[in-house]
Amino acid sequence: MSDFEFAGKGFDIRLDNGVMFHNTYAVEGNRMVYEEIDGVVERASEEVELFVAEVAPRMYLVGWNELSGAAVAHVMDFRTKRITAFRSMDADGGRVGEVHSGTFEEVK
Repeated sequence: MSDFEFAGKGFDIRLDNGVMFHNTYAVEGNRMVYEEIDGVVERASEEVELFVAEVAPRMYLVGWNELSGAAVAHVMDFRTKRITAFRSMDADGGRVGEVHSGTFEEVK
């Protein structure tokens, strides 16, 4: 099992734009299955390879690339249960990005 606090666990993530995800992390902390359970592309799901760094005690930068070409990064702060999310994707003939904040809670 990984030393990452999220490894081997599932979390519900609620963002400020109303989108909600359920993310399930592999015990090694190197893969995740995300499921959009409420939002624009409800029921979207994919297993992705993770790139992870602990940037402060109990705070992790977690990034991945999606098949759609989107690049995603989350900063997960386990002290406050707050998340900052960045997503970059192709749109309108170029590349666009967006930043959102939210909360997360472990689902047991």
